[in-house]
Amino acid sequence: MIGKTHVLAALLCAASVSRALADDGEVDVKSFEYVDVIETADGSIWKGVVVEQTPNVQYKIATADGSLHVIKAADVAKMSKQKNREYRGAATTTTTPVVPSERGVSGKFEPAPASPALPAPYATSGVRVDASEITVFPTGDIGKTDTSFSPNIEAGYEQLFGNFGLGGGALARFTYWRLPSGEDPQDAAWTLETHAYVRAALHVSRVAFYGGASAGLDTNMIHIGMANMSKTSTGFGMNLQAGAEIAAAPNFAVKAGFDYHPATDTVIDGLPASIEYYALGIGASLRL
Repeated sequence: MIGKTHVLAALLCAASVSRALADDGEVDVKSFEYVDVIETADGSIWKGVVVEQTPNVQYKIATADGSLHVIKAADVAKMSKQKNREYRGAATTTTTPVVPSERGVSGKFEPAPASPALPAPYATSGVRVDASEITVFPTGDIGKTDTSFSPNIEAGYEQLFGNFGLGGGALARFTYWRLPSGEDPQDAAWTLETHAYVRAALHVSRVAFYGGASAGLDTNMIHIGMANMSKTSTGFGMNLQAGAEIAAAPNFAVKAGFDYHPATDTVIDGLPASIEYYALGIGASLRL
């Protein structure tokens, strides 16, 4: 009689579990790192993801074979979670990641919040005023000139699109060339660059990496002391730029950069000589 009673209970419990094929929105159980485990009174064990539950009434669990099972709450002996041996990880599935809002039977699965690819920029869109001290290393036609120093001023605007920034403005740089020792001390030479610039930047928290170019008018002056004669010429000039900024405050950053000025202008009209140099600069950026 006892044996028949156990058999009858098992049949009744099995009858209380219904199975239906999952629809087009079926749950990919392999995309979950942990699965739910439901043990029923007859000793059956169901492993999968609980997709719906009505307290004290029933639970719906999706299993790895793509089916959906409905289990009456009265037949549940134990519920737990365990590591999913078939877990594929987020890199190999298109299913939206989910996380449990709570532990235990009362937990619900909700989409995990998306994480930004990069930390938000510390800077904001706005006017930029930069001041730098440039160390110039002459090369090419003026390669014999000593290392010189140039003040550099830039004013413009930068627009941020997420972590990326696009900017532009005006640039002025004045270089008083240090002529080689042994030259007439009355000799002198200088270059004034008045350019427009464009720049692109990647902002990662407080750090911004930028690259850009400037182009405009170069004014070159040479004074020959022995002849007491000065010559001034103008021509097309440009700079290729790259560097980085570190924000010390929301509206202030320190910066370091590298420039290359190709030989595009003319030192003296009628002579095949141009200004060419490499440069390193340090300075500060005021963000308004």
